[in-house]
Amino acid sequence: MKVINYPFIKLNNVSPKPLAFKQNAGMQTLKNINIGAAAEGIIGTVKVRKGNGVETFLNVVKKKSCEGYEGYSLQKDDKSILGEIFLTAKKYLNYDRLQYKSDPSHVFVSELKNYSNPTTPFYRNLEYHKDIGTRLLQIALMRSYEAECNGDIKLISKKESKEWYKKIIGMTEEFPATEKSPFSFNIHNSNSMILPESAKERLMNLQGGL
Repeated sequence: MKVINYPFIKLNNVSPKPLAFKQNAGMQTLKNINIGAAAEGIIGTVKVRKGNGVETFLNVVKKKSCEGYEGYSLQKDDKSILGEIFLTAKKYLNYDRLQYKSDPSHVFVSELKNYSNPTTPFYRNLEYHKDIGTRLLQIALMRSYEAECNGDIKLISKKESKEWYKKIIGMTEEFPATEKSPFSFNIHNSNSMILPESAKERLMNLQGGL
């Protein structure tokens, strides 16, 4: 199994983030921002493509919920939301080494919605933009490293999205039908997905990265 070693930097005395997330110089992007420590509101921009392939930038807007979840939405300048993700970092300082083969810390994605893609159930009759889901998951990956969760991501996929998670992102089933859960009983859920070590670098660099 390939191990990826990411260099880290300190940003304004807050938690480190991977240097590998790079942006074009001079752009107000997420390049030099610790997104987990950032206040609510616009925290930067990401580059995506319109349906015709023309590149454009969307604002990344952060908000927090009273339940402890973080929300990140991709918005146009007119504040129309093209996609959003809700996640929480689950960092385990102590865990049963006998029950778990490795650190179970991860970022859990509770919701990922693409409002501009007419093939999704969340479509809102907006102008189609590519890379929305990819950029949102790259934000989740970035948060996983910031929170010292090793780049691990988990989510429960909708059936219509599962092939995209598998083929484009490289995610795999957390509990394949032939395996058992860490709790030693069958808990097969084909829509429970994880990001394996082998797919982290792929997601990080997909479509040029964040």
